Amino acid sequence: MINISGVDRVEKYDVVVCGAGPAGVAAAIQAARGGLSVAIIERHGCFGGNMTSGAVCHLLGGRRWDDKNCQMVREVGGIFDEITDRLILEGNAIDPDHIDVNNNPYGWYPRMAAGIPCDIEALKYLLDKMIIENGVSPYLFTNLVDVHVESTILERIIAHDQSGFIVFEAETFIDATGDAQLTHLCGCPTIKGRNEDHLMTPATLIMHVDNVDMEKYVAYQNLHSQPKLINIINDLRSKGIWDFPFEIFIAIQLNNKDVFMVNTVRQIGVDGTDAYSLTNAMIEGRALSQRLLKIMRAHFPGFENARIRFTANTIGIRETRRINGRTMTTLSDALKGKRYKDEVLKTTYNFDLPDPKRPSYDPMLGSVENPNVVREHVAIYAPYSALLPRGVDNIVVCGRCVSVEREVLGPMRVSGPAMLSGQAAGVASIIANKKQQTVAQVDGSVIKEKLVSMKCII
Repeated sequence: MINISGVDRVEKYDVVVCGAGPAGVAAAIQAARGGLSVAIIERHGCFGGNMTSGAVCHLLGGRRWDDKNCQMVREVGGIFDEITDRLILEGNAIDPDHIDVNNNPYGWYPRMAAGIPCDIEALKYLLDKMIIENGVSPYLFTNLVDVHVESTILERIIAHDQSGFIVFEAETFIDATGDAQLTHLCGCPTIKGRNEDHLMTPATLIMHVDNVDMEKYVAYQNLHSQPKLINIINDLRSKGIWDFPFEIFIAIQLNNKDVFMVNTVRQIGVDGTDAYSLTNAMIEGRALSQRLLKIMRAHFPGFENARIRFTANTIGIRETRRINGRTMTTLSDALKGKRYKDEVLKTTYNFDLPDPKRPSYDPMLGSVENPNVVREHVAIYAPYSALLPRGVDNIVVCGRCVSVEREVLGPMRVSGPAMLSGQAAGVASIIANKKQQTVAQVDGSVIKEKLVSMKCII
Protein backbone atom coordinates (compact mmCIF):
# COMPACT_ATOMS: atom_id res chain seq x y z
CA MET A 1 0.00 0.00 0.00
CA ILE A 2 1.42 3.37 -1.03
CA ASN A 3 1.74 5.89 1.77
CA ILE A 4 -0.53 8.77 0.73
CA SER A 5 0.31 11.11 3.61
CA GLY A 6 2.26 13.35 1.23
CA VAL A 7 -0.35 13.36 -1.53
CA ASP A 8 -1.99 16.75 -1.83
CA ARG A 9 -4.53 15.91 -4.55
CA VAL A 10 -7.66 14.10 -3.45
CA GLU A 11 -10.57 14.04 -5.91
CA LYS A 12 -14.06 12.92 -4.92
CA TYR A 13 -16.72 11.72 -7.36
CA ASP A 14 -19.86 9.63 -7.33
CA VAL A 15 -18.28 7.28 -9.86
CA VAL A 16 -14.72 6.67 -11.01
CA VAL A 17 -14.22 4.68 -14.22
CA CYS A 18 -10.83 3.02 -14.66
CA GLY A 19 -10.07 2.54 -18.33
CA ALA A 20 -11.40 4.50 -21.33
CA GLY A 21 -11.86 1.82 -23.96
CA PRO A 22 -15.30 1.26 -25.52
CA ALA A 23 -16.71 -0.15 -22.27
CA GLY A 24 -15.27 2.60 -20.06
CA VAL A 25 -16.41 5.42 -22.34
CA ALA A 26 -19.96 4.04 -22.45
CA ALA A 27 -20.02 3.54 -18.67
CA ALA A 28 -18.81 7.06 -17.94
CA ILE A 29 -21.24 8.73 -20.35
CA GLN A 30 -24.19 6.69 -19.07
CA ALA A 31 -23.42 7.44 -15.42
CA ALA A 32 -23.01 11.16 -16.15
CA ARG A 33 -26.35 11.25 -17.98
CA GLY A 34 -27.90 9.97 -14.77
CA GLY A 35 -26.77 13.11 -12.97
CA LEU A 36 -23.70 11.63 -11.27
CA SER A 37 -20.29 13.22 -10.99
CA VAL A 38 -17.97 10.99 -12.98
CA ALA A 39 -14.22 10.76 -13.54
CA ILE A 40 -12.57 8.55 -16.14
CA ILE A 41 -8.88 7.71 -15.95
CA GLU A 42 -6.87 6.38 -18.86
CA ARG A 43 -3.18 5.59 -19.32
CA HIS A 44 -3.11 6.59 -23.01
CA GLY A 45 -3.63 10.01 -24.56
CA CYS A 46 -7.02 9.36 -26.14
CA PHE A 47 -10.30 7.61 -25.44
CA GLY A 48 -11.36 4.44 -27.24
CA GLY A 49 -8.81 1.81 -26.21
CA ASN A 50 -8.21 -0.76 -28.94
CA MET A 51 -10.56 1.17 -31.26
CA THR A 52 -8.15 4.12 -31.30
CA SER A 53 -4.83 3.49 -29.53
CA GLY A 54 -4.91 -0.06 -30.88
CA ALA A 55 -6.05 1.17 -34.35
CA VAL A 56 -8.87 -1.43 -34.60
CA CYS A 57 -11.28 1.06 -36.14
CA HIS A 58 -13.61 -1.66 -37.46
CA LEU A 59 -16.38 -1.63 -34.88
CA LEU A 60 -17.82 -5.10 -34.47
CA GLY A 61 -20.60 -6.79 -32.55
CA GLY A 62 -23.31 -4.15 -32.82
CA ARG A 63 -24.93 -5.49 -35.97
CA ARG A 64 -25.21 -8.87 -37.64
CA TRP A 65 -26.02 -10.22 -41.06
CA ASP A 66 -29.40 -11.96 -41.17
CA ASP A 67 -29.01 -14.73 -43.75
CA LYS A 68 -32.72 -15.51 -43.82
CA ASN A 69 -33.82 -11.99 -44.74
CA CYS A 70 -30.55 -10.90 -46.40
CA GLN A 71 -30.18 -7.73 -44.37
CA MET A 72 -28.21 -6.14 -41.58
CA VAL A 73 -29.86 -6.24 -38.16
CA ARG A 74 -29.04 -4.02 -35.19
CA GLU A 75 -28.39 -6.04 -32.05
CA VAL A 76 -26.70 -3.52 -29.74
CA GLY A 77 -28.11 -0.01 -29.62
CA GLY A 78 -27.57 2.76 -27.11
CA ILE A 79 -24.22 4.51 -27.10
CA PHE A 80 -22.78 2.11 -29.68
CA ASP A 81 -25.45 3.27 -32.12
CA GLU A 82 -24.96 6.92 -31.14
CA ILE A 83 -21.27 6.74 -31.94
CA THR A 84 -21.55 4.75 -35.15
CA ASP A 85 -24.55 6.68 -36.47
CA ARG A 86 -22.79 10.01 -35.86
CA LEU A 87 -19.68 8.79 -37.63
CA ILE A 88 -21.74 7.58 -40.60
CA LEU A 89 -23.75 10.83 -40.75
CA GLU A 90 -20.54 12.88 -40.79
CA GLY A 91 -19.08 10.77 -43.59
CA ASN A 92 -16.46 9.23 -41.31
CA ALA A 93 -17.69 5.62 -41.31
CA ILE A 94 -19.19 3.08 -43.70
CA ASP A 95 -22.85 2.15 -43.22
CA PRO A 96 -23.10 -1.68 -43.32
CA ASP A 97 -26.62 -1.36 -44.71
CA HIS A 98 -25.09 -0.12 -47.97
CA ILE A 99 -22.51 -2.88 -48.37
CA ASP A 100 -22.82 -5.71 -50.89
CA VAL A 101 -21.84 -8.54 -48.54
CA ASN A 102 -20.87 -10.82 -51.43
CA ASN A 103 -18.51 -8.37 -53.12
CA ASN A 104 -16.90 -6.09 -50.63
CA PRO A 105 -13.51 -5.01 -49.23
CA TYR A 106 -14.89 -4.43 -45.72
CA GLY A 107 -15.06 -8.04 -44.56
CA TRP A 108 -14.40 -11.54 -45.85
CA TYR A 109 -17.72 -12.98 -44.71
CA PRO A 110 -21.15 -11.41 -44.14
CA ARG A 111 -20.57 -11.45 -40.36
CA MET A 112 -17.48 -9.27 -40.86
CA ALA A 113 -19.27 -6.97 -43.27
CA ALA A 114 -21.59 -6.19 -40.35
CA GLY A 115 -18.70 -4.29 -38.79
CA ILE A 116 -18.44 -0.54 -39.18
CA PRO A 117 -15.10 0.72 -40.59
CA CYS A 118 -14.36 4.28 -39.55
CA ASP A 119 -11.75 7.03 -39.60
CA ILE A 120 -9.59 6.71 -36.52
CA GLU A 121 -9.02 10.45 -36.03
CA ALA A 122 -12.72 11.20 -36.42
CA LEU A 123 -13.48 8.57 -33.77
CA LYS A 124 -10.94 10.08 -31.35
CA TYR A 125 -12.43 13.54 -31.83
CA LEU A 126 -16.01 12.31 -31.43
CA LEU A 127 -15.19 10.50 -28.18
CA ASP A 128 -13.48 13.66 -26.87
CA LYS A 129 -16.64 15.64 -27.61
CA MET A 130 -18.97 13.09 -26.04
CA ILE A 131 -16.93 12.92 -22.83
CA ILE A 132 -16.88 16.71 -22.50
CA GLU A 133 -20.49 17.23 -23.63
CA ASN A 134 -21.71 14.86 -20.94
CA GLY A 135 -19.73 16.49 -18.14
CA VAL A 136 -17.34 13.61 -17.49
CA SER A 137 -14.05 14.69 -15.90
CA PRO A 138 -11.21 13.22 -18.02
CA TYR A 139 -7.82 12.17 -16.69
CA LEU A 140 -5.64 11.03 -19.59
CA PHE A 141 -2.03 9.90 -19.12
CA THR A 142 -3.09 8.62 -15.70
CA ASN A 143 -2.13 5.18 -14.37
CA LEU A 144 -3.88 3.16 -11.68
CA VAL A 145 -1.24 2.05 -9.17
CA ASP A 146 -2.87 1.06 -5.86
CA VAL A 147 -6.11 0.65 -3.92
CA HIS A 148 -7.40 0.87 -0.36
CA VAL A 149 -10.13 -1.59 0.62
CA GLU A 150 -11.96 -1.65 3.96
CA SER A 151 -13.86 -4.87 4.54
CA THR A 152 -15.84 -5.27 1.28
CA ILE A 153 -15.73 -1.62 0.22
CA LEU A 154 -13.14 -0.02 -2.04
CA GLU A 155 -12.60 3.33 -0.32
CA ARG A 156 -10.13 4.91 -2.74
CA ILE A 157 -7.71 4.28 -5.55
CA ILE A 158 -4.30 5.82 -6.04
CA ALA A 159 -3.21 6.86 -9.51
CA HIS A 160 -0.17 8.59 -10.92
CA ASP A 161 0.25 11.20 -13.62
CA GLN A 162 2.95 13.70 -14.63
CA SER A 163 2.10 15.87 -11.63
CA GLY A 164 2.50 13.06 -9.10
CA PHE A 165 0.16 10.84 -7.12
CA ILE A 166 -3.56 11.49 -7.01
CA VAL A 167 -6.23 9.87 -4.83
CA PHE A 168 -9.74 9.21 -6.14
CA GLU A 169 -12.60 8.54 -3.74
CA ALA A 170 -16.03 7.43 -4.92
CA GLU A 171 -19.17 5.53 -4.00
CA THR A 172 -18.83 3.30 -7.06
CA PHE A 173 -15.82 2.22 -9.08
CA ILE A 174 -16.09 0.75 -12.57
CA ASP A 175 -13.36 -1.57 -13.78
CA ALA A 176 -13.12 -1.08 -17.54
CA THR A 177 -9.38 -1.76 -17.71
CA GLY A 178 -9.77 -4.81 -19.96
CA ASP A 179 -7.26 -6.62 -17.75
CA ALA A 180 -9.39 -6.62 -14.58
CA GLN A 181 -6.56 -4.56 -13.12
CA LEU A 182 -8.68 -2.77 -10.52
CA THR A 183 -10.36 -5.92 -9.23
CA HIS A 184 -7.02 -7.76 -9.27
CA LEU A 185 -5.41 -5.04 -7.14
CA CYS A 186 -8.32 -5.37 -4.71
CA GLY A 187 -7.59 -9.08 -4.31
CA CYS A 188 -10.76 -10.25 -6.05
CA PRO A 189 -10.43 -13.65 -7.75
CA THR A 190 -9.52 -13.51 -11.44
CA ILE A 191 -8.61 -16.01 -14.13
CA LYS A 192 -5.85 -15.41 -16.69
CA GLY A 193 -5.81 -17.27 -19.98
CA ARG A 194 -6.80 -20.88 -20.37
CA ASN A 195 -7.08 -23.12 -17.33
CA GLU A 196 -4.43 -25.71 -18.14
CA ASP A 197 -1.43 -23.41 -18.69
CA HIS A 198 -2.71 -19.79 -18.45
CA LEU A 199 -1.57 -19.09 -22.01
CA MET A 200 -3.53 -16.42 -23.82
CA THR A 201 -4.75 -15.93 -27.37
CA PRO A 202 -2.28 -14.20 -29.72
CA ALA A 203 -1.87 -10.43 -29.74
CA THR A 204 -1.71 -8.20 -32.83
CA LEU A 205 0.04 -4.96 -33.63
CA ILE A 206 -2.32 -3.43 -36.17
CA MET A 207 -0.98 -1.49 -39.13
CA HIS A 208 -2.80 0.76 -41.59
CA VAL A 209 -1.64 0.86 -45.21
CA ASP A 210 -2.62 3.04 -48.16
CA ASN A 211 -2.03 3.13 -51.92
CA VAL A 212 -3.91 -0.17 -52.26
CA ASP A 213 -5.76 -1.03 -55.46
CA MET A 214 -8.99 -2.13 -53.85
CA GLU A 215 -10.69 -3.25 -57.07
CA LYS A 216 -7.79 -5.52 -57.97
CA TYR A 217 -7.69 -7.04 -54.48
CA VAL A 218 -11.44 -7.74 -54.36
CA ALA A 219 -11.50 -9.05 -57.92
CA TYR A 220 -8.83 -11.61 -57.07
CA GLN A 221 -10.70 -12.75 -53.96
CA ASN A 222 -13.95 -13.16 -55.87
CA LEU A 223 -12.30 -14.98 -58.79
CA HIS A 224 -10.47 -17.47 -56.59
CA SER A 225 -12.95 -17.64 -53.67
CA GLN A 226 -10.01 -17.09 -51.34
CA PRO A 227 -10.88 -14.13 -49.10
CA LYS A 228 -7.83 -14.58 -46.88
CA LEU A 229 -5.38 -15.26 -49.75
CA ILE A 230 -4.79 -18.74 -48.36
CA ASN A 231 -3.78 -20.15 -51.74
CA ILE A 232 -1.05 -17.53 -52.22
CA ILE A 233 0.20 -17.98 -48.65
CA ASN A 234 0.36 -21.77 -49.02
CA ASP A 235 2.41 -21.35 -52.19
CA LEU A 236 4.74 -18.85 -50.52
CA ARG A 237 5.19 -21.19 -47.56
CA SER A 238 6.11 -24.09 -49.87
CA LYS A 239 8.78 -21.86 -51.41
CA GLY A 240 10.17 -20.80 -48.02
CA ILE A 241 9.09 -17.17 -48.48
CA TRP A 242 6.31 -17.20 -45.86
CA ASP A 243 7.76 -18.31 -42.53
CA PHE A 244 5.30 -16.65 -40.18
CA PRO A 245 3.38 -18.81 -37.66
CA PHE A 246 0.09 -17.33 -38.93
CA GLU A 247 -1.43 -18.60 -42.18
CA ILE A 248 -4.07 -16.10 -43.27
CA PHE A 249 -4.16 -12.51 -44.52
CA ILE A 250 -6.75 -10.21 -42.97
CA ALA A 251 -7.24 -6.70 -44.37
CA ILE A 252 -10.29 -4.45 -44.05
CA GLN A 253 -10.81 -1.34 -46.16
CA LEU A 254 -11.61 1.66 -43.98
CA ASN A 255 -13.88 4.54 -44.90
CA ASN A 256 -11.30 6.04 -47.27
CA LYS A 257 -10.87 4.13 -50.51
CA ASP A 258 -7.62 2.18 -50.83
CA VAL A 259 -6.77 2.57 -47.13
CA PHE A 260 -6.73 -0.77 -45.29
CA MET A 261 -6.44 -1.91 -41.70
CA VAL A 262 -4.20 -4.99 -41.70
CA ASN A 263 -5.07 -7.34 -38.86
CA THR A 264 -2.80 -10.17 -39.97
CA VAL A 265 0.16 -10.38 -37.60
CA ARG A 266 -0.46 -12.84 -34.76
CA GLN A 267 2.08 -12.71 -31.94
CA ILE A 268 2.12 -15.72 -29.63
CA GLY A 269 3.37 -15.79 -26.05
CA VAL A 270 2.44 -12.18 -25.27
CA ASP A 271 1.27 -11.44 -21.73
CA GLY A 272 -0.75 -8.23 -21.70
CA THR A 273 -0.33 -7.92 -17.92
CA ASP A 274 3.49 -7.88 -18.11
CA ALA A 275 5.28 -4.68 -19.14
CA TYR A 276 8.42 -6.50 -20.34
CA SER A 277 6.33 -8.78 -22.55
CA LEU A 278 4.41 -5.82 -23.97
CA THR A 279 7.65 -3.94 -24.70
CA ASN A 280 9.09 -6.87 -26.62
CA ALA A 281 5.80 -7.41 -28.45
CA MET A 282 5.68 -3.80 -29.67
CA ILE A 283 9.24 -4.00 -31.02
CA GLU A 284 8.62 -7.40 -32.58
CA GLY A 285 5.30 -6.25 -34.04
CA ARG A 286 6.86 -3.36 -35.91
CA ALA A 287 9.54 -5.66 -37.34
CA LEU A 288 6.91 -8.21 -38.40
CA SER A 289 4.86 -5.45 -40.04
CA GLN A 290 7.83 -4.37 -42.18
CA ARG A 291 8.52 -7.98 -43.22
CA LEU A 292 4.86 -8.55 -44.04
CA LEU A 293 4.68 -5.36 -46.12
CA LYS A 294 7.53 -6.56 -48.36
CA ILE A 295 5.67 -9.81 -49.04
CA MET A 296 2.40 -7.96 -49.62
CA ARG A 297 4.01 -5.67 -52.18
CA ALA A 298 5.70 -8.56 -53.98
CA HIS A 299 2.92 -11.15 -54.00
CA PHE A 300 -0.55 -9.85 -52.99
CA PRO A 301 -2.79 -8.51 -55.79
CA GLY A 302 -3.61 -4.85 -55.24
CA PHE A 303 -0.87 -4.26 -52.67
CA GLU A 304 2.00 -3.70 -55.10
CA ASN A 305 2.34 -0.03 -54.11
CA ALA A 306 1.10 -0.30 -50.53
CA ARG A 307 2.70 1.96 -47.94
CA ILE A 308 2.51 1.79 -44.15
CA ARG A 309 0.65 4.85 -42.88
CA PHE A 310 1.30 3.89 -39.26
CA THR A 311 1.44 1.03 -36.81
CA ALA A 312 -0.75 1.27 -33.71
CA ASN A 313 0.38 3.11 -30.59
CA THR A 314 -0.28 0.03 -28.51
CA ILE A 315 -0.47 -3.66 -29.26
CA GLY A 316 -3.92 -5.18 -29.58
CA ILE A 317 -4.55 -7.52 -26.65
CA ARG A 318 -7.48 -9.91 -27.01
CA GLU A 319 -7.23 -11.68 -23.68
CA THR A 320 -5.70 -11.32 -20.23
CA ARG A 321 -7.63 -11.61 -16.95
CA ARG A 322 -11.33 -12.18 -16.48
CA ILE A 323 -13.05 -11.88 -13.14
CA ASN A 324 -14.24 -15.03 -11.42
CA GLY A 325 -17.47 -13.28 -10.62
CA ARG A 326 -20.58 -13.95 -8.61
CA THR A 327 -21.84 -16.03 -11.51
CA MET A 328 -20.12 -17.15 -14.68
CA THR A 329 -21.60 -17.62 -18.13
CA THR A 330 -20.33 -21.01 -19.26
CA LEU A 331 -19.80 -22.31 -22.77
CA SER A 332 -22.66 -24.72 -22.17
CA ASP A 333 -24.94 -21.80 -21.23
CA ALA A 334 -23.90 -19.95 -24.37
CA LEU A 335 -24.44 -22.88 -26.71
CA LYS A 336 -27.88 -23.50 -25.22
CA GLY A 337 -28.83 -19.84 -25.58
CA LYS A 338 -29.58 -19.62 -21.86
CA ARG A 339 -31.63 -16.57 -20.85
CA TYR A 340 -31.67 -14.67 -17.54
CA LYS A 341 -34.21 -12.43 -15.86
CA ASP A 342 -31.34 -9.99 -15.21
CA GLU A 343 -29.55 -10.33 -18.56
CA VAL A 344 -27.69 -7.09 -19.21
CA LEU A 345 -25.18 -8.30 -21.78
CA LYS A 346 -25.94 -9.70 -25.21
CA THR A 347 -23.74 -10.59 -28.17
CA THR A 348 -24.39 -12.12 -31.56
CA TYR A 349 -20.75 -11.99 -32.64
CA ASN A 350 -19.05 -15.27 -33.51
CA PHE A 351 -16.72 -17.35 -31.35
CA ASP A 352 -13.39 -15.72 -32.14
CA LEU A 353 -10.47 -16.64 -29.88
CA PRO A 354 -7.50 -18.21 -31.71
CA ASP A 355 -5.42 -20.91 -30.08
CA PRO A 356 -2.49 -19.53 -28.02
CA LYS A 357 0.05 -21.63 -29.95
CA ARG A 358 -1.66 -21.88 -33.36
CA PRO A 359 -2.60 -18.31 -34.26
CA SER A 360 -4.63 -19.18 -37.37
CA TYR A 361 -6.61 -21.93 -35.67
CA ASP A 362 -9.68 -21.17 -33.62
CA PRO A 363 -11.08 -24.19 -31.76
CA MET A 364 -14.59 -22.74 -31.96
CA LEU A 365 -14.42 -21.67 -35.62
CA GLY A 366 -12.47 -24.45 -37.28
CA SER A 367 -9.19 -23.87 -39.10
CA VAL A 368 -7.63 -23.09 -42.44
CA GLU A 369 -8.14 -26.75 -43.29
CA ASN A 370 -11.73 -26.68 -42.02
CA PRO A 371 -12.91 -23.09 -42.57
CA ASN A 372 -16.61 -23.96 -42.57
CA VAL A 373 -16.75 -25.48 -39.09
CA VAL A 374 -18.37 -22.40 -37.61
CA ARG A 375 -20.29 -22.50 -34.34
CA GLU A 376 -22.39 -19.38 -34.46
CA HIS A 377 -25.57 -18.73 -32.54
CA VAL A 378 -28.21 -16.06 -32.71
CA ALA A 379 -27.48 -14.62 -29.29
CA ILE A 380 -25.46 -15.20 -26.13
CA TYR A 381 -26.51 -13.55 -22.87
CA ALA A 382 -24.89 -12.86 -19.52
CA PRO A 383 -26.58 -11.79 -16.26
CA TYR A 384 -25.74 -8.73 -14.20
CA SER A 385 -24.00 -10.87 -11.59
CA ALA A 386 -21.36 -11.72 -14.24
CA LEU A 387 -20.29 -8.06 -13.96
CA LEU A 388 -19.81 -8.27 -10.20
CA PRO A 389 -16.48 -9.41 -8.70
CA ARG A 390 -16.45 -11.46 -5.54
CA GLY A 391 -15.07 -9.82 -2.42
CA VAL A 392 -15.75 -6.12 -3.08
CA ASP A 393 -19.29 -4.74 -3.20
CA ASN A 394 -18.87 -1.33 -4.85
CA ILE A 395 -17.06 -2.39 -8.04
CA VAL A 396 -18.83 -3.29 -11.27
CA VAL A 397 -16.85 -4.66 -14.21
CA CYS A 398 -17.41 -4.14 -17.93
CA GLY A 399 -15.64 -4.99 -21.17
CA ARG A 400 -13.65 -8.10 -21.92
CA CYS A 401 -12.93 -8.92 -18.25
CA VAL A 402 -16.51 -9.91 -17.35
CA SER A 403 -17.13 -13.30 -15.76
CA VAL A 404 -17.45 -15.77 -18.63
CA GLU A 405 -15.72 -19.02 -19.47
CA ARG A 406 -12.77 -18.51 -21.75
CA GLU A 407 -14.46 -19.74 -24.94
CA VAL A 408 -17.28 -17.23 -24.41
CA LEU A 409 -14.78 -14.38 -24.28
CA GLY A 410 -14.49 -14.50 -28.07
CA PRO A 411 -17.98 -13.17 -28.81
CA MET A 412 -18.03 -10.88 -25.75
CA ARG A 413 -14.76 -9.00 -26.27
CA VAL A 414 -15.55 -6.82 -29.31
CA SER A 415 -16.71 -3.20 -29.20
CA GLY A 416 -20.51 -3.65 -29.44
CA PRO A 417 -21.04 -5.91 -26.43
CA ALA A 418 -18.25 -4.08 -24.58
CA MET A 419 -20.19 -0.81 -24.89
CA LEU A 420 -23.38 -2.56 -23.84
CA SER A 421 -21.72 -3.88 -20.68
CA GLY A 422 -20.41 -0.36 -20.05
CA GLN A 423 -23.91 1.08 -20.23
CA ALA A 424 -25.09 -1.63 -17.86
CA ALA A 425 -22.37 -0.61 -15.40
CA GLY A 426 -23.37 3.03 -15.76
CA VAL A 427 -27.04 2.26 -15.13
CA ALA A 428 -26.09 0.17 -12.09
CA SER A 429 -24.12 3.08 -10.63
CA ILE A 430 -27.09 5.42 -11.09
CA ILE A 431 -29.50 3.05 -9.34
CA ALA A 432 -27.02 2.41 -6.53
CA ASN A 433 -26.61 6.15 -5.97
CA LYS A 434 -30.35 6.85 -5.91
CA LYS A 435 -31.12 3.97 -3.56
CA GLN A 436 -27.98 4.46 -1.45
CA GLN A 437 -26.90 0.92 -2.19
CA THR A 438 -23.74 -0.68 -3.41
CA VAL A 439 -23.75 -1.92 -6.99
CA ALA A 440 -23.69 -5.47 -5.59
CA GLN A 441 -27.10 -4.81 -4.00
CA VAL A 442 -28.74 -3.49 -7.16
CA ASP A 443 -31.44 -5.68 -8.71
CA GLY A 444 -30.12 -6.72 -12.11
CA SER A 445 -33.60 -7.14 -13.55
CA VAL A 446 -34.16 -3.40 -13.05
CA ILE A 447 -30.96 -2.70 -15.01
CA LYS A 448 -32.19 -4.98 -17.78
CA GLU A 449 -35.53 -3.18 -17.97
CA LYS A 450 -33.74 0.16 -18.24
CA LEU A 451 -31.40 -1.08 -20.99
CA VAL A 452 -34.34 -2.46 -22.96
CA SER A 453 -36.31 0.78 -22.55
CA MET A 454 -33.32 2.76 -23.85
CA LYS A 455 -33.04 0.30 -26.77
CA CYS A 456 -29.52 -0.66 -25.74
CA ILE A 457 -30.56 -4.31 -25.93
CA ILE A 458 -32.57 -4.79 -29.10
